[in-house]
Amino acid sequence: MRSSLLCYAGVDDGYFKRSWRYTVLAAAVHCEEGGGPLRPYYSSATLVRVDGADATYRIVGLVKDVLGWARAAGARLEAILLDTPVYAGFNVADPDYVHEATSTPVIVIYHYEPDRDAVERALARAFPGETWRLEILHRDWARLFRVSCPRGRLLASAYGVSEARAYSVVCRLQLFTRTPEPLYTAGIVASSLSRALFAGQPYSPARGESAMGRLGR
Repeated sequence: MRSSLLCYAGVDDGYFKRSWRYTVLAAAVHCEEGGGPLRPYYSSATLVRVDGADATYRIVGLVKDVLGWARAAGARLEAILLDTPVYAGFNVADPDYVHEATSTPVIVIYHYEPDRDAVERALARAFPGETWRLEILHRDWARLFRVSCPRGRLLASAYGVSEARAYSVVCRLQLFTRTPEPLYTAGIVASSLSRALFAGQPYSPARGESAMGRLGR
């Protein structure tokens, strides 16, 4: 058992077109072993509905898959990083629920200050009478704090972990750019799969279909 493995999972969605019903959501796991360099170890992917309401559930499923891998590998998952709470258009995930359902700290990353008025107007037009998406976003925006690392500045919110610890984790995971490495890898995996699977045509999975691939190190 490699009990010295300390791991971090990034979750991001892939390329999609508004005409698609689904795109790919991927988790990428990077780990440090015995104080060594951060390296990719594992990836898992599923489908998420464009402008749907299943992002929270899908992320929890990915994280539980990663936790199963971590147990088998003798690793410890230190944190989950989300690329904002918004996926596949306006499929909004609840970071607090992800934390509670997985008992794992969650750090939400924003590359830019959210344009709150524009988001509110867009949600009102797209989902008249629905408020749950905006309620999740308002709760997350209220938690935002600035992170200034050598590789660049970000905004973040933290669940199940202190702001100071989240700040340290984000800076530690910036290897080459300001994007934390697990998030960078998750975006590549998700977009590569989505382009390979459904680029150029709408896609509707068979009933019950969800898992699109797992890539072990």
